[in-house]
Amino acid sequence: MDKIAQLRQKLQEAVGVTPNLPIMATVIDIQDDHCSVKLTSGLELTDVRLKATISEGNEFMIITPVIGSDVMLLSSTGNLDNLTVIKVDQVQKIEIRQNGLQIITDSSDKKVSVKNDQVSLIAIMTDLATLLKQLKVFTPIGPSGTPLPDSIEAITEFETKFNQLLK
Repeated sequence: MDKIAQLRQKLQEAVGVTPNLPIMATVIDIQDDHCSVKLTSGLELTDVRLKATISEGNEFMIITPVIGSDVMLLSSTGNLDNLTVIKVDQVQKIEIRQNGLQIITDSSDKKVSVKNDQVSLIAIMTDLATLLKQLKVFTPIGPSGTPLPDSIEAITEFETKFNQLLK
C-alpha cells in the first residue's frame, strides 16, 4: 500500500469515518417512515429510512418526500442496505413531535395541524367560532340576543377559512 493510501487509512481510523458520497435517487413509494427509491442506474431499493434512526420513541422530525421527486441518500456504513434520506427536493409532509407537541404540515390536503397532549389549534378555533355565534352581552334592558345575521355570516366565513387551513 502506498503512503497516501496508508495515510488515508490511518486518518479514517483516527477520525472514525469512512468516506461516503451521497447517492441521488427518485422516490417510488412511501411506507410510514421508510421509502422505496430508484437509483439512476435503474436499481430499486426498499426500506430507505426517512429519519436517521428508526426508534420506537415518540419524539422525532420526519420529512416525507413527494413520490416521483428526487432525494439524496447517505449510508452510515457505506452499504446500500443502510440508507437514509438526507435531502428532499419536494416535500409532501413535515411532521415534528417533541415533548407532547405535534406539528404537521401536509401538502396533500394543504392543511396544518398543531396540537399538544391537551388541545389542538383547530379545537380552539372551533370553540371560538361557536362562542362568537352565541355571544350575548349585558345591556341596560337586559341580555342581548345572539349576534345579528351579518355578524353570523362573518363568523361563518371566519370558520370556513380556518377549516381550510387547519386540521
